[in-house]
Amino acid sequence: MKQKRLLTWILAVVLLIASLALVACVDKPQAKQLTELALPQLGDNQMAVIIKNGDKDYTSYTVTLTDDMQTGEDVLNYLADKADLQIDWQDSEYGKFINGIGGAKPSAGTSEFVNVMTSVQKDKGTWAGVKTYNVGDVTLAASAVGVSEMSVEAGAVIYFEVDTY
Repeated sequence: MKQKRLLTWILAVVLLIASLALVACVDKPQAKQLTELALPQLGDNQMAVIIKNGDKDYTSYTVTLTDDMQTGEDVLNYLADKADLQIDWQDSEYGKFINGIGGAKPSAGTSEFVNVMTSVQKDKGTWAGVKTYNVGDVTLAASAVGVSEMSVEAGAVIYFEVDTY
């Protein structure tokens, strides 16, 4: 009888340790504060979301992609849920319109807006004078699509900043 009780306790401890190990492996994106626009080191199935909060103030998130993440909107919903990223957006006939994200909040009554930029070639704007940034060997360009249709893939970067018309 004592052996059976001891085996039950050992089994319970082993199951507890195994479940803690699984919980530790769950991707919980952490916000990393930066003083300049820089790209994080990305793994095989990761992408980045970077937000310019103000002058020399950026927040970077590294996201491990899952099958549920098909669009930029999916990634932002994930960050809102798992990393408490604050997003103020509204539905429009063209998809989600971002009024503010993280510290990127346009001033009311101005010509400011949240500019969405991407590193994914097929989503980049190609019009004359399209805004671009070169960050290391990656070029970010104003997105020609909204976050609801924005492509996500390993190595992708989505960048948000307040801009003016």
